[in-house]
Amino acid sequence: MRKRLTLWTVCLTMCLGSAMAEVNIIPKPTSVVEKEGEFWLKKGFTIGYNDASLEPAANYLKEILTQTTGFSFKTKAGKGKIQLSLTGTDENDESYEFVSDKKSIRIYAHSYRGIINGIATLRQLLPASPRGGLEGVSIPSVTIKDSPNFHWRGLMLDPVRHFFSVEETKKLLDEMALYKLNKFHWHLSDNEGFRMEVKAYPGLTSDTVAWRHFNYHDRQCLERASKENNPAMLIPWKFFKEVEGYGELYGGYYSQEEIRDVVQYAAVRGIDIIPEIDMPGHNGAACYCYKWLSCTQNGVEPLCLGRESTIQFAEKVYDEVFQLFPYEYVSIGGDEVNRRRWSECEECKKRIEKEGLKDVSELQAWFTKKMEKYFNAHGRRILGWDEILEGGLSKTATVHWWRGDHPDVTQKSTSMGNEVVLCPFTFLYFDYAQDDNTLRHIYDGDIVPVDLTPEQLKLIKGMQGNIWCERIPTEARLEWMVFPRALALAEKAWTPRNEQNWDDFLPRLKAHLQRLDAMGIQYRPLQTKRP
Repeated sequence: MRKRLTLWTVCLTMCLGSAMAEVNIIPKPTSVVEKEGEFWLKKGFTIGYNDASLEPAANYLKEILTQTTGFSFKTKAGKGKIQLSLTGTDENDESYEFVSDKKSIRIYAHSYRGIINGIATLRQLLPASPRGGLEGVSIPSVTIKDSPNFHWRGLMLDPVRHFFSVEETKKLLDEMALYKLNKFHWHLSDNEGFRMEVKAYPGLTSDTVAWRHFNYHDRQCLERASKENNPAMLIPWKFFKEVEGYGELYGGYYSQEEIRDVVQYAAVRGIDIIPEIDMPGHNGAACYCYKWLSCTQNGVEPLCLGRESTIQFAEKVYDEVFQLFPYEYVSIGGDEVNRRRWSECEECKKRIEKEGLKDVSELQAWFTKKMEKYFNAHGRRILGWDEILEGGLSKTATVHWWRGDHPDVTQKSTSMGNEVVLCPFTFLYFDYAQDDNTLRHIYDGDIVPVDLTPEQLKLIKGMQGNIWCERIPTEARLEWMVFPRALALAEKAWTPRNEQNWDDFLPRLKAHLQRLDAMGIQYRPLQTKRP
């Protein structure tokens, strides 16, 4: 009886391994060649790497494999059963080759990020659920050659309207890395608060600036929580604090130490963080704290561009941004500015006259260009929402196209020689309401405008989904709004348009829903009656 049980257990183990060995990769790879046999991943195996720069990647993979299988693994410089190998030195090359057979797993690439992309593919070939107690976990024998269509594949998170902890942010970064999303746009300031510690201006993260009373959006969330019996719409008490003279306030901020921690965490996973400190509009919090920043000196935004003290404020804030975020791009925001206040401000009028500007639109453009020169002097490139086009823009600025009802924005930007990141609200605002057709609308939609010339297409850097959090107060709600939309975005940004096919994507997506279940992601089902 015991022998029969042992034989049955072995057979079950092999069947389970085979069941997990399906090749369902998102985003769709360039080339997949399946072969006979499989590689059995067992405890004690070594992850080898041929270059010292890959040590963080090897440790990252070790962590993933241990979490998924329950087995222990080793890492070392040199050869291993699982081998990470740099075969070139091109940081801009994100391509990789993944090869598995009965003897080993090998990932080849020309860059660290390429190796990380190969690790993402390996993660997707692992069982969705941890299989602790088995003698091994099978990986199908397969050769995958892969390369992205666009190099900007991102998500933007707004922790200003509703705050998200470091741990919650890291979880989102892990989820991004699994699907080869490599740009995390972090919206760190707005009217409702300032979320980055600035040592030059400590008031920005004081109790009454980084924390606030309940507002209109909070009340909307609570009304929906009650109406829908939906706890994901409740405002988390962990972000409240008692402030003497003000009562209970909601909010939070990231210390510079915490920001460095998140930056390091993202870097290991091949993700760049693009910080956004929004100027000159959306500065209600800063103007409330330092009233001399506003035209009327009464704490009402936008920033007064007529005063040198405002320019010095901007430069000192960005100085600390540059120190914390060692990446090419920094976003200045620049959208939805109430320029009317400048037309009523004597100091702004003097600035317009002194600089030979025509109007308040050109005043914002003057500020943007001035900041861009400052960014460039510090080895950074400026990025802004598409309103920065108004009043004129230098060719070295990059535009985030968000106003989907202005399709000429991309045409105008690329005609002027500006690079563009696509995030139109018509497709990629993940805080917008969903229905059962939303996912296919994203997947089949022409996010890249069809009327661009080949030269203009070269200026499309890629695309990102934006997560504005006025009505996203919790991690559970964030996951419901972002997934599985983020998977459709990942494939739209990675796989060439002529290789995208909904009927091919849908079965792979359904297989991945089991993976999202195992990861505890509270995604929106493909079909649901829930509002």
